[in-house]
Formats: sequence, C-alpha cells, structure tokens
Amino acid sequence: MFVVRSLMAMISLALISLSVPLVHADEACEDFVEETLENMFSTLNGSQTTADDDLSALVQANVDTPSIAKFTLGKYANRISLDELDQYARALNRYFLDTIHENIQGGQGLSVDILKSFDRSNRDCIVETVVHRGALDDIVVAWRVMHVGDNYQVIDLAIETGGNTIWLAIELRAQVVALFERSNGDMDVVINELGMG
Repeated sequence: MFVVRSLMAMISLALISLSVPLVHADEACEDFVEETLENMFSTLNGSQTTADDDLSALVQANVDTPSIAKFTLGKYANRISLDELDQYARALNRYFLDTIHENIQGGQGLSVDILKSFDRSNRDCIVETVVHRGALDDIVVAWRVMHVGDNYQVIDLAIETGGNTIWLAIELRAQVVALFERSNGDMDVVINELGMG
C-alpha cells in the first residue's frame, strides 16, 4: 500500500512543524476548523451505531472532496468520465474515514487547540492545530481552508514526517498521476492500488 494511508492521519492527523508567521487568519476560519474537529471528536466518542454515518456526513459537509479529486488527478481530471470522477471522489471520502478510524482509535477525551494561523488570501487560510488525545501523544496538523460562497471547506492538510513537511493532496497527486499513467487511465486500478477500493 502507498504511504498515503499512514500520512493521512486524521483525515490524516499527524505531526507538523510549519514555519509560518504568527498572524491570525480570519477568526471565522479558525472557528470553522475548531468546530469541525470538535464535532468529529464528539461523533467518535459517541454511539457506535450512528458514528460511521455521522462521521461520513461531517467529512462530506466540511471537506471539498470533489475538488481534491480533480486536483489529485491533475491534467487527467478532464480525461475521465463524470461517473469515474464521482466514483473516485467517493473512494477518497471512504479513504478519509478509514484513516480517521485507524489513527485515532483508542483516543479518549479528544480536544483541539488553535496554535496559529495565517491568510494566504482573503479566501484562503491555513490553520495549525494541536489535537489532545488523552493518554495518547498529542498530534499537530495544519489545515488549508478555502472560503467558498458562505461556507468553508478543507482542501488540504500538511504534516511533518521524517523532518519533511508534506501537503497531503500534493503527495497524493504525485501518486495518482503516476498510477493513472501506468494503468493507461484505469481508475479502478488507481483506486485499488491506493487502498481505496
């Protein structure tokens, strides 16, 4: 399996150390990230009978999976059918959910604090957070958030692994494009090789 699953910690929660200016972004953007994570934690600590459906709804509402799907396919996004693109976006959604379960299972008393944030533009910001997992180690993740219409959507997150900072959508794009080319555009192969099937 590709390294993406291990990188995606909490929608891939993982360690990060960004050298960004200590400037606060739009407060509403920070509030969006904090509220989204708190809702996710509440869901994960709640009833198992509804947790999966509730978590799926949270990811669909707050992560711009269709845009991530197009971005990670690069120039090939226009070379597949709308049905294939939709299938891939749904596979990404399932992949995110699986990764959340894998990386924070066993965590109790989950909570989040905003560390710092900055605006890339008036509609694009990065928010760095620390997630407290009770007896487990704290983890830090930076979220890239776009303001679209009246809503915010997560479009990427960055982690540090082995001393290198990795933006996950960019990392995933390199792997997806390589798989697409190697499989002659077979999206079933792309999805299965990435462990999303």
